[in-house]
Amino acid sequence: MKKLFIFDFDGTLVDTIKDVGICFNKALSFYGFETYPIDYYSKAVGGNLDTIFSNLLKKDDRNPENIEKLKNKYRELYLNDKKPNTVPFDGIKDVLKKLKRKGYHVAINTNKAQTLVDDLCSEKFSDVKFDNVVGFTDDRPSKPDPYGVNELLKLHNVSKEETVYIGDGLTDIETARNALVDCVFVTWGQGKKSLSRDERVSFVAKSPSDILSFIKPRGVKCEKN
Repeated sequence: MKKLFIFDFDGTLVDTIKDVGICFNKALSFYGFETYPIDYYSKAVGGNLDTIFSNLLKKDDRNPENIEKLKNKYRELYLNDKKPNTVPFDGIKDVLKKLKRKGYHVAINTNKAQTLVDDLCSEKFSDVKFDNVVGFTDDRPSKPDPYGVNELLKLHNVSKEETVYIGDGLTDIETARNALVDCVFVTWGQGKKSLSRDERVSFVAKSPSDILSFIKPRGVKCEKN
């Protein structure tokens, strides 16, 4: 029986891609690097900021110095941005509330900076109480390292078998596998439908309400597209 539901944040709980893309472009433009159409970021994001900026930069510009300054500028821009386009996905709040009412632990593990995700949870999910939120800080590894999941397991005193990780990207699938917990892959957000056929995925959710199917008493039948 599942007891702990761990959610990714961007692309799983909240549609952040437009505001994220705008801030990535502002950071790139500030240092004179090529920018991208906002739609491009739906396939460019995933992993931590080092990985994202490494992918965004041309080969000749891809070095630790450029990546570090872009990371710092992006964090500054995103922190101060009002994020007018950032909203929870339709139906996700209802699912979170139902899980809480049924007595399940509901947590977040994300590569978004801890202070940012804390602020966004307070603003966008004021009516949902997450049990714990593990975001990125400089003193702990980012996903797909299983550090965050393992910390949540300890905090809630649950086993790996009692835990499920829910996310929309390859990094989330890898995080779940590295932590040895079940993975629910969601096809909204930045989820590539091809990933729903990944053998590491336990269940595919095509809408937020599908997540509730994962807790049916007689177990789960993996659904592949």
